[in-house]
Amino acid sequence: MFSHCYKCFRPKVSCYCCQIKPFNCGIKFIFLMHPKEAYHMKTGTGRLSHLFLEESEIIIGTDFTENKRLNELLNDNHYYPVLLYPDKNAWTTQNNEFKNTIAEKTLLVIILDATWFFAKKMLRLSLNLHNLPKLSFYTEYTSQFIFKKQPAKECLSTIESCYYLIKELQDVYIVKKDINPEPLMELFKKMITYQLDAEKKRLDSGEPSRYSRKIKP
Repeated sequence: MFSHCYKCFRPKVSCYCCQIKPFNCGIKFIFLMHPKEAYHMKTGTGRLSHLFLEESEIIIGTDFTENKRLNELLNDNHYYPVLLYPDKNAWTTQNNEFKNTIAEKTLLVIILDATWFFAKKMLRLSLNLHNLPKLSFYTEYTSQFIFKKQPAKECLSTIESCYYLIKELQDVYIVKKDINPEPLMELFKKMITYQLDAEKKRLDSGEPSRYSRKIKP
């Protein structure tokens, strides 16, 4: 039985905390994390994203309607809250109205950190999220989370979402150009390599795969 790191919740043999150098991108990220993601997922990237992003917060639950901390943030006039979520009416960073509406406020980006099934349920239950403007990506991306089954190829992990959003916000000067988000993706790729190597060793020893989908280590 592996001992775990109490900071990232990963087994100590695959803990990346010593490689994480937090940075402040000028955006406040809030990760609304499903309990299953918080306590049972060995490859959850929301917690890793939180460790990278200064000023970010994790709030665990399923229905956030009456969540005191989230409601404090939503009602704080210093912030402009948006929900990072795909929608036909979602803004993108290329929308001038989006940038003009934010004005001098700090962008508060809320991310539902869960599987797509649970994310939809969390959104349905959390009435205080229903009227928030939605923000989506201007560019189409393909997830590199190759050992985790996604409902569609364009569905991204939490850490990828943070990375690509920061890059797109830099393109429109909402995030400063001198901010370097590359460590997010670099660590994500290291995690994938570690998981693939562990899967190869498992298969070579005759053990069954740990994943529901077939992958090629």
